[in-house]
Amino acid sequence: MSASIPNKTPDRLWLCMEDSPRMRTLSRALANGMDVTVYLGPTVDPDGPIAVMVADDTNIARLATAKAHAAPNQKSILVTGSQQRSVQADLYLAHDCDAGTLANVIEALFAFRAFQLSDVATQANPVSGTLESANFRVRTLDEAARIAIFLGAMAPQVCEATVGLYVLLAGAIEHGNLQFSLEEKAQGLASGNWDRRMAQRMAEQAYLSRRVSVEFHRGERLISLLIQDDGDGIDAGTAELANPLRGGHRGQGIKLAKSLGFAELTWLGVGNTLAASIVLPTIEGEILRRQGATVS
Repeated sequence: MSASIPNKTPDRLWLCMEDSPRMRTLSRALANGMDVTVYLGPTVDPDGPIAVMVADDTNIARLATAKAHAAPNQKSILVTGSQQRSVQADLYLAHDCDAGTLANVIEALFAFRAFQLSDVATQANPVSGTLESANFRVRTLDEAARIAIFLGAMAPQVCEATVGLYVLLAGAIEHGNLQFSLEEKAQGLASGNWDRRMAQRMAEQAYLSRRVSVEFHRGERLISLLIQDDGDGIDAGTAELANPLRGGHRGQGIKLAKSLGFAELTWLGVGNTLAASIVLPTIEGEILRRQGATVS
């Protein structure tokens, strides 16, 4: 289902959300498609350290419980309908985030955490401060995860940018190149055969050569990204392209990326090209931010 997670023993994920079709779909998908142990509901085994915690507004207090039983580099997601940030979580997602998009977020967060715990993360990246432009082409979710981790390191909020970029790339692969709808993905996740359906379609002749291209540019004030899939796109007159926030994977991608620190996001052409940007802090602003962090 996901980007590879190079751990020898299953990590533990606590999915603490109100019962719903989305929650049930996620629990089945995560248990079947990822090498993780999934805890459900308001209680958790105190002997099992939690690697990733997912909570909603009803179970917001459980974030503190998870921290008391944290695995190294624990990550947390709050799925919330509030604009307030009264509790500390690594990621805040809109309450109406669909199951497929939330699954991609969890995949990305596990991959990012695994990278942080790896020996590679302790080595200085020789290009992170000097790379101004680059082009990439990816075909698989594993490749998307590696590019997201590499480029996310260039952003001010590394975790948010990495997860947001992975979700955009995964959407371009799953819904653009492979032309699955959100409903088809949800059905595949719920039935536990999403990985198989992805592999089957990717092996079909019509999809073998399809790639997602990524153009990266960094200036003094902005990181600019152009993400283009090889799919057919959609009719420019359709409601989704005219107003992406109405629905479909384009709307979900824009909504999620904006919640994770991306600034301008615009679908171009027939809806198979996304222009996205991340605002870089000024030198003065970064000094003040670090001073504030030190004082607090």
